[in-house]
Amino acid sequence: MATVTVKFFATVREITGTKSVEIDAHNVEQLLQELIRTFGKRFSDAVMDPKSGGLKRFYSCMVNGKRIELLNGYQTALNQGDTVALFPPVGGG
Repeated sequence: MATVTVKFFATVREITGTKSVEIDAHNVEQLLQELIRTFGKRFSDAVMDPKSGGLKRFYSCMVNGKRIELLNGYQTALNQGDTVALFPPVGGG
């Protein structure tokens, strides 16, 4: 199990009430489950898709600056000292 730093941005930061946390997890899937346990229903409702069990559409998760879709998805292994970033959908106009 690796201790990783999870950084939150925009509305996710508002929900968690912090810029970052350290979490122990083997992979991204387990990390998300730990974040749900840590931050509860408000986090889960905002970030997770109950049908797929993954992140809601347009949310982005990156490990060391690389999107998990380009790695091994939710099974992406985490290593000691990795940085995981969680971004909500970006809007603009």
